Amino acid sequence: MTHVRDLLRLSGVLMSAALAGCSILGSDSDFAPPPSRAATFRITSAGVPGLPPGTAFSKKAIEALEPGYTVSSVTMATEQSESVAALALFRDGLQVLQVLPGSGGRIGAVHGVSESLVGPNGERIGMTFREARVDRASCREGRGNWLAMPICTARGAPNVTFVFAIPGYIAAGALPDDETLAGATLQRIIWVPPVG
Repeated sequence: MTHVRDLLRLSGVLMSAALAGCSILGSDSDFAPPPSRAATFRITSAGVPGLPPGTAFSKKAIEALEPGYTVSSVTMATEQSESVAALALFRDGLQVLQVLPGSGGRIGAVHGVSESLVGPNGERIGMTFREARVDRASCREGRGNWLAMPICTARGAPNVTFVFAIPGYIAAGALPDDETLAGATLQRIIWVPPVG
């Protein structure tokens, strides 16, 4: 007999795969061992190391700045859109970053989707809301494709946000209670270029 807990766990796995831009089904490479916990990038308000805000949005430019990474064109979902053309950085066959186009042919938002990334205060993909020590007051409920997902601003980095998932949670027009929120899982770290 299937238990509700098993169904909630499965929904969390499916949501994580969807947010990371991965396929649940696919080649044998989809079942590779988990990535190393060694940090590859620290995403801060200044950006992602090696990808300054003025970087050209091109496969060639990004590969030149990030040796050791393979850059491929991908289509991804954002909060506002079902289908956005982006460039993804892969290392050892695993997706680490998704880079969206910005204005003037430059890079825009950069989405970190790997456990090997570190946020401005040591936050990592897979941490719970409680473990990441995020302030509830810095959060809002996601909309559109990220409905019911808490989206929070990083401490001390106003242009870095975190997207959390809560398996089985249904949008109520506001953030969930503290106990439910504490168990939300960090799915992605997003940096956007500073305005100005």
